[in-house]
Parts: sequence; C-alpha cells; structure tokens
Amino acid sequence: MCETCQNAEHNKNVSRKARPVKVESPWEVLGLDIHGPFPETSQSNTHVLLVTDYFTKWVEAAPLQKKDPLSVAKALATIFYRFGASKNIYTSQSWDFCEEVSRHLCERWNISQILTTADPADCAGLDDRSAEVLKSSICNVVNEKPSEWDAHLDPVLFDFRTSVNSVTKYTPFFLMFNRYVCLSSEVDFVKDSKEQGASSGKADSLPPFTAAVQEQQN
Repeated sequence: MCETCQNAEHNKNVSRKARPVKVESPWEVLGLDIHGPFPETSQSNTHVLLVTDYFTKWVEAAPLQKKDPLSVAKALATIFYRFGASKNIYTSQSWDFCEEVSRHLCERWNISQILTTADPADCAGLDDRSAEVLKSSICNVVNEKPSEWDAHLDPVLFDFRTSVNSVTKYTPFFLMFNRYVCLSSEVDFVKDSKEQGASSGKADSLPPFTAAVQEQQN
C-alpha cells in the first residue's frame, strides 16, 4: 500500500466537522482537492485532481503529471469547457497557489475563475463517508494497477456517480442531468434501489432545482 493510501486509512476515523455551504443549483460551488503522489504511470502521472460539485456531489477526476498551478489550471480548463465555469471554487491549497491557477486560467484560456483557499472542512464538497469511499476506491485502483491506474479512473467515477448519496438521497448522475442512467443501449434505464428513491417519488419531494427543471420539461 502506498504512503498516501496508508495515510487515508490511518485518518479514516478522524472526526471532522464540516461547515455547510449554501448552494442551490448544480455546478454553482465546487470543491478542489489534489491526491498523491501515487506510483508514476506510463503516462508519467503521479497525482489526481478531484473536483466535486457541492449540489449534486458529482466528481470529476483528472490525472496530473505534476502538482503545480499550470497542470491544475489545464485540467480545470478542460472541465470548464465541458461543464462551464462555477460561481465559487474552494480548495485547501495556499493563496499563492490559488492566485497562480486563476491567473493561468484567465491568461491562457480566457476563463475568469477565482479559486478561494479555505479550511479542508469547507472545501471538500462531500461528507466524510462519501469522501472516504471515493479515496479508498482510487487507492484500490492504484494498488491493483500501479503503472496504469490513470487509465482506470472512469469506472470508479461511474460507480460513484450512480450510487445514492447519503446526504442528498439521490445519485449525483440524476441531480446533474435530471435523468436516469443507462448502462447500455440494450438494457432499460436503471430505476432499481441503487438508483434512488426519486423513481417513485413526487415532484414536491425533489430538491427545488430538480423539481423546477422537471416542471419546465413537462
């Protein structure tokens, strides 16, 4: 087991008091975290950038060759061009690091996005249990595929995104896209117990944003 995974295992039961951050819609507030170093892969990646949406608990992961502002800014630019920029990003990195990332985003990709340093309890975006499950899953992939773990992150993320979150009571996928996930073109949409209770719930039991979107679609 690598040093990072050992530390994650050691700190699994450490009590942390998360402070609530007000958020009302998907991709409004994000949490940014960097994990590693892990064994270097054939693509020279040693770290993982995790970006978590506070509202849906959707997680994006990007392998990094270096834990430096330019590498982080490049990964964020790719994510923002796919989902759009957010209102706020909280991270436990230093002010200097945040300012450098923000500068790269503005100058190189014309993205006006400011990173804000915060206490780790404020910037995680996930409850302790969900965060530990995700970290443990990534560590398992690293241990099983030490030279190519970066090529096996998508299945880990898919399983996390399609599992019911203990806080929201919905899957990140459902809250992000307002639809059920389909595993292939040959199977029905997933509406079983793993998906979420929303399959049989009424609109007024949904989060306000999701209920408003469904009402607009109807």
